Amino acid sequence: MPSKKSEKLIEVARKLFETEGFHTTGIDRVLAEAGVAKMTLYNNFGSKDGLIVAVLNKSSAEMIARLKQIVTEASTDPCEQILGVFDALAMWFSDPEFCGCMFQAAVAEFPDPQSEPAQAARAHQVAVANMFAELCTAAELPDPQALGQMLAMIASGAMCTARQTQTREPADHARQIAEILLERACSSSITPCHTTSSEN
Repeated sequence: MPSKKSEKLIEVARKLFETEGFHTTGIDRVLAEAGVAKMTLYNNFGSKDGLIVAVLNKSSAEMIARLKQIVTEASTDPCEQILGVFDALAMWFSDPEFCGCMFQAAVAEFPDPQSEPAQAARAHQVAVANMFAELCTAAELPDPQALGQMLAMIASGAMCTARQTQTREPADHARQIAEILLERACSSSITPCHTTSSEN
């Protein structure tokens, strides 16, 4: 079980990495703001890269859990839950503190695909695709794994564009694209799919 000091270190590091970047944020500053000794870093994470991986893994798990909670509370219809993911992203993009996707930033800052931070970032994309695939399976749509990957790609593109525009529009546009994709999938499925147009 993580100690309170290691949890504090992850929390502080997450905020700094998210707003200022991974490489530009020195580990001494993270330790100082967290109020912990360097030994806490070494004992729990081994290195700065180890801490980055821990931050990415925890952020991914929390994001997936939060998205599932939001869409489940919003609707019991799997197709509507799929579109609800993009509604949740729109709310996130509308937050004044939104500063882009940490996982995309990790891939950009760690170009070596074999580096642990890059692998953790890719694992998040897989987790998002799996979440969509689960919803597609529940909706009885054909080839849910492939459809899940497509939807995850659309969501990823929306996040990238939202960082540039600082508006919710990329999520709204991504929702419209997802609607078209779902309608196309539904046309080849025996199960009717009910989707509603988004309101900007």
